[in-house]
Amino acid sequence: NPGVYLFKDDQNTVLYIGKAKNLKNRVSDYVSNKDRELKAFSILSSSDHLEHLITKTELEAMLLEARLIQSYQPKFNVLLKTGQPFLYLMISTDKVPELKMVHNQKQKGTYFGPFIEKTSARRVYDFLIKTFKLKLCKKKIANGCIFYHMGICAGKCRPDFDLQAYIERLELAKLALKSDHHKFLNQISKLIEQHNKKMEFEQSKKLHEYRQAFKNIFDMLSSKTSSSASLEYRDIWFLTQDNQALFLFRERGSVLAKKEIFYFPVTNDLEPDYLSYFESYYRENPAPAVIIVNFQINTETKKLYEHFLSEWQGKSQSISLIIHTEGHFANLIKLAKIHAETELSKQKTVSKSIKDLLKLPIEPHTIDCFDISHKQGMFMVGSCVRFIDGQADKANFRHFHIKSIAQQNDYAALAEIVERRYKDKQELPDLILIDGGKGQLNAVQYLLSEVEFASLAKREETIYSKRLPDGKKLNLKTFAGQLLIALRDYTHHFAINFHRKISKLS
Repeated sequence: NPGVYLFKDDQNTVLYIGKAKNLKNRVSDYVSNKDRELKAFSILSSSDHLEHLITKTELEAMLLEARLIQSYQPKFNVLLKTGQPFLYLMISTDKVPELKMVHNQKQKGTYFGPFIEKTSARRVYDFLIKTFKLKLCKKKIANGCIFYHMGICAGKCRPDFDLQAYIERLELAKLALKSDHHKFLNQISKLIEQHNKKMEFEQSKKLHEYRQAFKNIFDMLSSKTSSSASLEYRDIWFLTQDNQALFLFRERGSVLAKKEIFYFPVTNDLEPDYLSYFESYYRENPAPAVIIVNFQINTETKKLYEHFLSEWQGKSQSISLIIHTEGHFANLIKLAKIHAETELSKQKTVSKSIKDLLKLPIEPHTIDCFDISHKQGMFMVGSCVRFIDGQADKANFRHFHIKSIAQQNDYAALAEIVERRYKDKQELPDLILIDGGKGQLNAVQYLLSEVEFASLAKREETIYSKRLPDGKKLNLKTFAGQLLIALRDYTHHFAINFHRKISKLS
């Protein structure tokens, strides 16, 4: 079988990625060939183990190898680190955007591809340039260059260059590349109508010609310019073994791209409701026909979610929720695992991320979070939850009965439990996080000079500290942001549960 193989060291770092038409033969050559080249010898001597991913075709293996090399940047790979043996069509973000043919994705812009067959890619590019008159020359000629008179140049060389008309044509080319037939036709019809109303019949005539050329464009794009062009995408939901994170990947042609990641605090007694994240996501986003998960769902629940997704999304065809077992689906889960491991390795830098976010003098490896819970001032209690490097340290969780005040006063209650928690200064964390806003922060931040304080307000998830007096809205897509919110929310529920327990006993 064709596929991709990954040599890894004892730290699970990817050292080398290769592809093969026959995986078994290629790997055997590496191991058994006594006359192997120096590069192969270096790879083997540095490697601890090898993993492989099977693909359906050799073409898929090429794409997968290239994407993985770009993602992991293995030290023994050279060719694909800086470029690719493929071509992309790219629309730049310049003041006058331009349709270009490039070998990599270094520049800012909208990319289409990769195109494996370079001849086909160049034909598509040439066809779009000529059909939509998109060539931009760098000359300045009053009457226009020779390509302008041939009907290819957009006329940027002329002093009367019509930028708006050029942008319209470029947008049509973009729609064509996206294979959005319906939207493309509607857009052309609207433009034709606009030009007719302005009595601009020459422009209208040109647009009619573009519409006639539409079929030709898609006939060309439907050729095998990209292995993924004709494949439906699938979503893969991957739950890490420690239940710490849930990843959503999108697969097209055995190539995975990360879409979302949901982090959970690690506890022994609370298991995250994974399907609630799953359901929430598809309420707001389109669902593919096939969704693959690596965690167990009972048959009844599986059918329920399949019916829900089909109805909610208004799909005429059914949506299949697949719990991976073997074959290609198992291979996709294996690939998702590799991506997830790399992403989770970023957690090691979360302390630095929080340090940079709050402009702290040290990295906060230990974080304590405080909250108060009561019902109209009755049965007032508090809680403190500790996380160390993103992990819940349950041995250092604390509950408090509020003793010093008889009436509702959240600020005074917070001050009380913070002081009580740290009678022993050896217990001080690197950072104290308060559930609340500026008022809650001001009530406690001057109690202990030896430690940093911050508060996190639920409204708009804004964090405050003495270095961020006006607050800063958290980036919910970062692990640091998600961790601080998870810590705050866990502390809140820890306090509420204790309050309910106390009120029932009274």
